Amino acid sequence: MRLRRKKEDSDYIAYGANGLPFESSYWKEIYGSGIDVDASFNAKEHANYMKSVFELMQLQIYSVADFGFGKGILLKEVVKALRPSRVFAIDPSEEMIDAMALQKWIHSYNLSFLHSTIQDLDSKYFIGSPFDLGICNSVVQYVEDSDIKPIFEKLHKIVKYLYFSVPTNKDYDRMKKEIFFVDPYAHARSRRFYEKVILKYFRRVSFNLLESRLVTGSPFCDEFYLTD
Repeated sequence: MRLRRKKEDSDYIAYGANGLPFESSYWKEIYGSGIDVDASFNAKEHANYMKSVFELMQLQIYSVADFGFGKGILLKEVVKALRPSRVFAIDPSEEMIDAMALQKWIHSYNLSFLHSTIQDLDSKYFIGSPFDLGICNSVVQYVEDSDIKPIFEKLHKIVKYLYFSVPTNKDYDRMKKEIFFVDPYAHARSRRFYEKVILKYFRRVSFNLLESRLVTGSPFCDEFYLTD
């Protein structure tokens, strides 16, 4: 396990749409106990789903990168399920970086993590072969519009597959009605907004799973299911 911090940590504090930083108040307000947060209470199911899809397509996952690991619940289950030989993870919250450093499970894996936003992540950490799998779970709704394109332009070069989720404005409307959930830290954008940017760099090949357009010889080749 290796922990890297930026030279000036204060330069890498991320702020939500409401102007507040992603520190204690955010984790308490949005995550609470975590029992209602997708990919937290059901993190093991997400991890097993990923494992099943990759096994079905006969894809070996040797390396994993998590772009905004938060409480590390999903990352932990993915690493346990896939057992990659290399793991790299970032998060803009110093609180979550410090909490991750205290978790015992990380010492069983070749895991490095870094205090950084996804916007400021330096590509020098990805010299050589791209990571087999990236995780970007409920992250990009917290970044500014102008940062979305540069993020995906960067990601499609450094990961082959991306386990990705983002709530749209209609998703937020549904969650407000069904479970009275409101996230003041997030930008509520349309599905079209995300598709216009993301599908230039990635193909949708399965639920929550994107494939970089730089991947050649893709096993996801059945035209009926491949969504461009």
